[in-house]
Amino acid sequence: MTIIQEFEDITNPLQQSALHKKGLCDYVINVASGCVHGCTFCYVPSTPVIRTRQSELKDKGVNDPQMDWGKYLFIRKDVPEKLESILNRKRTWHETPAGRGVVLLCSGTDPYQNSQTAKVTRAAVETLLKHNKKVRILTRGLGWTKDLDILVHPNVTVGVSLPYIDDTLSRQIEPASPPPSLRFKALLEGHKAGCRLYIAAAPTPPKTSLENFTQLLKTIMEIEPEVIFWEPINARGTNGKRMLAAGLDFIQCVMNQKAWSQDFIEQWSNIELASTNIGCLDRLHIWPDRELEGFVDSGILDYWWYRPTVEQWTDNKEKPADHQVIPSIITAKLGRMEN
Repeated sequence: MTIIQEFEDITNPLQQSALHKKGLCDYVINVASGCVHGCTFCYVPSTPVIRTRQSELKDKGVNDPQMDWGKYLFIRKDVPEKLESILNRKRTWHETPAGRGVVLLCSGTDPYQNSQTAKVTRAAVETLLKHNKKVRILTRGLGWTKDLDILVHPNVTVGVSLPYIDDTLSRQIEPASPPPSLRFKALLEGHKAGCRLYIAAAPTPPKTSLENFTQLLKTIMEIEPEVIFWEPINARGTNGKRMLAAGLDFIQCVMNQKAWSQDFIEQWSNIELASTNIGCLDRLHIWPDRELEGFVDSGILDYWWYRPTVEQWTDNKEKPADHQVIPSIITAKLGRMEN
């Protein structure tokens, strides 16, 4: 497969983000546009980040920026220099209770997908730490282990997307990403080095069972993650089309809202029960979709929406989230069945 790879300029690499609703961050930096991992489920091509740039991307040789996701990468090599300039001038810092002023690398691409993005990411992290900012890395890549000399830091947490530990399934769904076995090996290296770690067990494929979640969580707990984020695949927009084009026929079972909602609730029950049995329920952080309204009790959705994670930062002044009173999706489901 031919990859279009070039450089592009960006005026302001540091953008305020709405991802505090997921407990992730208040700011985001994307070191590139596009991503060569080519995950079939990725939501990014369906967002305005790509949709509003379709003409521009076509001028760069990308015929269909949404369906051709994974075939282009435009690296923003000037991010560190411009970030330094911005932070030198910046006098106020946006900080919400759930976002905690954290800067995420990245929300629309992978910061460690290849050596070029890794170089930009490393320089950006060094700049952020120089200015005493909190940093969250989210990656499917492996190159972050080469940066442990700066990532083992109280103001840095590294997260790896690990929705399953099946390398064969991974090759079908995320064909150009490193297999889960190698991602987990990298996590073990980071854990041994003392790096703060978290897991994005997301997105899980339809019909992920209690047994699947139990096996996954038992593996994950070997690296003692501070938090485990979770959500299932949502086959909306071009996501579903790309998955079908890749031969992933199983996605058809969740391509309407009712079926997707039912699968979401079933998987939620399974991961909640598995984490309870294993003893990691306090680390589980659900990413509920507002499209679940009408299918899930609003009190449960509101509990998770804009909720801080249990992670602790060196200058954290908030009271830790009380995960001893998590409203149970299992109890709520049973209550509906009884009624």
